[in-house]
Amino acid sequence: MVDDKNEEKVRKIIFVRAFFLNHFATLNMTILMKARQIWWVFLLLLVSCVSTVNKPHSSLLHADSLICAGRSDSALSLLESVESSLFTTELSRAWYALLLTQAKDKNYVPHTDDSLIRIAVDYFDTTDDMLQRAKAHYYWGRVFQDKEEVENTVREFLTVSALLEKTDNYELSILLKNNLGLLFWEHSLSKEADSLYRQSVELAEAHHDTLRLAIALVHRADICMEKGKEYYADADTIMNRALKLVDGIDDEHVKSIVFSSLSYLCDYQERLQDVIFYAHQGLRYTSDSSAKKGYYLVLGSAYSRLTNYDSATIYLKRSLDTDSYYTRASACMRLSEVAAALGDKDNALKYETLYGVYKDSMKMVERPTVVVSSLKNVLHGQSVSRYESSLVQYRYYLLLIGGLLLVFVCFYLYKRKRRHAEIVKLQAKHQNLYISIESLQKELFEKKIEIDNLQKHYQQLKTGTGQKEQQEGCLQELLGEYHRMQENLEKQLNEKNEEVIKLRRLNLKSVLASSPVYIKLLELCKHNRLNPDEKRMFSSEEWNMLLQEIDIASLGFVERLQKKYEFLLEDDIHFCCLVKLEFKYSDIAFIWGCLDVAVYKRSNSVLKRMGVSATKKSELINILNRI
Repeated sequence: MVDDKNEEKVRKIIFVRAFFLNHFATLNMTILMKARQIWWVFLLLLVSCVSTVNKPHSSLLHADSLICAGRSDSALSLLESVESSLFTTELSRAWYALLLTQAKDKNYVPHTDDSLIRIAVDYFDTTDDMLQRAKAHYYWGRVFQDKEEVENTVREFLTVSALLEKTDNYELSILLKNNLGLLFWEHSLSKEADSLYRQSVELAEAHHDTLRLAIALVHRADICMEKGKEYYADADTIMNRALKLVDGIDDEHVKSIVFSSLSYLCDYQERLQDVIFYAHQGLRYTSDSSAKKGYYLVLGSAYSRLTNYDSATIYLKRSLDTDSYYTRASACMRLSEVAAALGDKDNALKYETLYGVYKDSMKMVERPTVVVSSLKNVLHGQSVSRYESSLVQYRYYLLLIGGLLLVFVCFYLYKRKRRHAEIVKLQAKHQNLYISIESLQKELFEKKIEIDNLQKHYQQLKTGTGQKEQQEGCLQELLGEYHRMQENLEKQLNEKNEEVIKLRRLNLKSVLASSPVYIKLLELCKHNRLNPDEKRMFSSEEWNMLLQEIDIASLGFVERLQKKYEFLLEDDIHFCCLVKLEFKYSDIAFIWGCLDVAVYKRSNSVLKRMGVSATKKSELINILNRI
């Protein structure tokens, strides 16, 4: 009975445990599944955020690569074919606006509205991307430039100039310089414009940019033409270079610009046939109506001066359909001249009146030169501030380099002075030894004579006499003194040999550095090199002085050379001395006033007379150094 109750209790406990275990397992599974769902939702949100916010649209990437590759026409077609509604993020809309404006600008499409580029400006001004900010403000400035809003153009170009100081981009820098140059030139600031175009030329040359180099050269030539007749030759040189550059490119717009400036330059120089040729060449490459009117004007002017009045009238009337008062005024002036030449007084008066009207209209078009001048001053101020900020650093470097150079020069002068003092000391010591040895040799010779005389007298005396013993003592004393003098002489000769060895180790050129005749030889070499038509020669007396100086400095080099090689001629000795002084063969040619070939022939002949079969220059030097 008890056992049955115990079994029932055990069963209840097992059931309860099983129930709770099953419940907890189900609960854990549910929690785990919910956690996984939450993680998946989080990852999907993260991926969607990254893909929709940070990843650029593929068409924008493609268009940007096309512009970078120089295919701006393809980029413009692509961007115009894409629906702007596809760009849902701020970044994509801003980038689309910037790329489309950039593509239009590179395809010379006139800008008429700034609503598109302002999207890019507003967005990129909130980012840290200095290059994109600079691009957005530059193309906003280009829109204002096309709309002839000078104040706004200046404001944006100033902003770009400040941003470019924080980033280095060649393309944007040269674009800004070219457009600033155009802005300055249009407002009668030719000097400043030419300075900017010079900088553009240097940048384009450094980056091998043929297209922009040709454009900058054309602008420089235009400025030269504007200066007057004395600068036409400079303009002609610049335009010939630009013409060679455009032969290798396919950009029709740039070719049109080059041919337009060439036709105007030829018109100024009265080369009328060239005017017609280049103007027709330019018309082949231009599709811009205002540019065509310029070509018609220059063609009509050329034909009128060639008295081809029919063609002149046709082209000049075509050029009247333009917004440019300058073109209209010039065309009316030429048409009045043509009508007067044809005897048509009514038309001559009519066009003369129109010329006056258009000329007055030109004066009424005011350009805010003050605004552009302020831009010039700001740019100048930026240049000055950059210069002043780097001036301290440059001064530090200059002082450091100058200090190092000063230390080096002082050390070099000290070493040179010390070496010179050592040479003088060695030469003086050698000279004293030489005098002392000569004096000692003379005394030895006198002692020898005295000993010989005493020995003869001693032999004549009879044996055992006191006088003979006395003379024998004197003789022994003289012999002892003689031997001591011989030992002293031998010691001095050894010392002289050691000094000779020291002197021979010195560079002969450095020993003769202060010699007047050697300095004169250097001056002669320099004079003959700089004045080939007024050559000087060393006289026989000067050669003898030089050989004596070399002999003294080298302790008999010339004497040893003559004794060892008896077949050497006087000129051979001179040649060997110059080689010993380490003159190059080209310098020897200047000293002798001959060609290098003659010097090499002299070297070969000297070696032959020395009995040496080799003809190498280095072997002659080695032979001379061993003498």
